[in-house]
Amino acid sequence: MLLAAAALGACLLVLALAVPGLLARAAWPQRAPAYALLLWQALGLVAGLLAVEIALTVALAPAGTTHLSALGALSTAALPWWSYVAALAGLGLLTRLLWVLITSTVRTVHARRCNRVLVDLVATRNPLLAQARVVDHDAPLAYCLPGLRPRVVLSRGVLDLLREDEVHAVLAHERAHVDQRHDLVVLPFVALGTTFPRLPAVRLARQQVALLIEMLADDRAARLHPRDVLARAVYKVGAAQVPAGALGAGGSGVLLRAQRLVSPPPALEVSRRTAVVLATAGLLALPALGLFLPLAG
Repeated sequence: MLLAAAALGACLLVLALAVPGLLARAAWPQRAPAYALLLWQALGLVAGLLAVEIALTVALAPAGTTHLSALGALSTAALPWWSYVAALAGLGLLTRLLWVLITSTVRTVHARRCNRVLVDLVATRNPLLAQARVVDHDAPLAYCLPGLRPRVVLSRGVLDLLREDEVHAVLAHERAHVDQRHDLVVLPFVALGTTFPRLPAVRLARQQVALLIEMLADDRAARLHPRDVLARAVYKVGAAQVPAGALGAGGSGVLLRAQRLVSPPPALEVSRRTAVVLATAGLLALPALGLFLPLAG
């Protein structure tokens, strides 16, 4: 029996089928979105690594009792055909994940560059909104284009819709996205979504990560502006569609975010934050611990 592969497969099933739903339904991420985001990132990384490790573990099982001994015996061991199939599957999955991550990054950067060029061509500057570019569009748009040369873009529609204090609160929200580089957080989950587009856990992870980065930007903006003002602005902008590669003020869970701003939950206790950090560390250690399991028994 392939003990290591079976144990790793059981861990992967739990991580893919049970943990995402439990984490998405939990109330504590609203109290500590940064810690929840850290846990989601670890979950996505470890799930991908475990899937690759399972395939390579199956491939190595006929060559030795441990990963190290199997690697040392590869040059002399006679492996069955399914070992080669498993090795190709593992390497193919790893290549696919890396390739999709690279191509998704390139596409996103290209989309932002094209949108930045268009914004620079058609947008105007408002002396009262020195940090933003204003485009002549009726839809209430507020979004940022992160990167080395970031842009914060507002539409004429959003300026007509929002009061002055609400506009400045939205600007602070978008600047938070830019300063905290939330675009880099999203990219790995875009790669996972492209690689496993039909997995409910992956779709749920993308939704939750998008919601959490909006909460982080809300919290940053709420340090500078009244929470009720920001809540009204978020609700008014709503789920307006923004260009590819952009991060928008409406974004995910608009009603939930507005309620959270008006009635902020208490900060997560130190003991529970510590528990989340320990759980994240435990998750990240799973692939390494799998290397010490006996390959077969």
